[in-house]
Amino acid sequence: MRFRLAQLCAVTVASGVASGAVLAVVTSGQAHAQAALDDTSTTPASGEPVGVAAEEKEKDAVEYGVGIRLRNVRVPQFEMELFLERAPGGSSNVGFGVDLTRRRGSVELQLGFEYENITPAEGVWIASGDNVATGDEADYLLSPDSSGKTLGWFTIEFTFLNHAPITKQLAFRYGGGAGLGIITGELRRYNIICAPGATNSSPEPDCVPPRFGGRGSYSEGTETQVKYNLPPVFPVVNAIIGLQYKPAEKVTINLEGGIRTLFFFGLSGSYFF
Repeated sequence: MRFRLAQLCAVTVASGVASGAVLAVVTSGQAHAQAALDDTSTTPASGEPVGVAAEEKEKDAVEYGVGIRLRNVRVPQFEMELFLERAPGGSSNVGFGVDLTRRRGSVELQLGFEYENITPAEGVWIASGDNVATGDEADYLLSPDSSGKTLGWFTIEFTFLNHAPITKQLAFRYGGGAGLGIITGELRRYNIICAPGATNSSPEPDCVPPRFGGRGSYSEGTETQVKYNLPPVFPVVNAIIGLQYKPAEKVTINLEGGIRTLFFFGLSGSYFF
């Protein structure tokens, strides 16, 4: 009886030890499995940490945004006089537009729509190669207030932009693109025969029409406004540099300048979805 009782006790102890061992193994396996799930620094077969891979995947995600832009478009007098004998001044106008943007990482593909008035300075313009001192006519270009007509253009352009990070929120922005500008409205002038004594460097008041108190005369014989024959469509070429600031993950504010067929500088902002 004692032997059987001892055997029973031995079997019971052995069974308990075995069960404890199995439980320990299972518990240990579960602990290791849970630790593996919780460890975000686990290295996959590719050798790249999981956290880094997820971050890189997030950077490569495609986002779409919509934004607005406000720009000052300028044509300096010296630039005009590269193609003319004389211009009375430069041009400065404000334009506004809308941007549709596709962003992936540091690269943006932008489709932009913009409109601005183009208002050259009113006054005496002399074409390249002409000399008013020898009898060539001058153009007296009229402002919208004088002619009752406004000249402008509506542009559509694609622009590729890249960004070089300076800090987490600030990046250097640069790129280029192309598009089309559609002319709207009219630009008008008087054809003027200058009075004796006029020169290309000093055409006023001899090339100024009587309407504005000058001594010039209308080549048509009467005060007749002449419309410039401008092409209906112009090419738009973009070259842009600037800075991009991110006040929030989905928001960008851009300070930029460059050439958009005409010189410009401005401010724009976008929100990404």
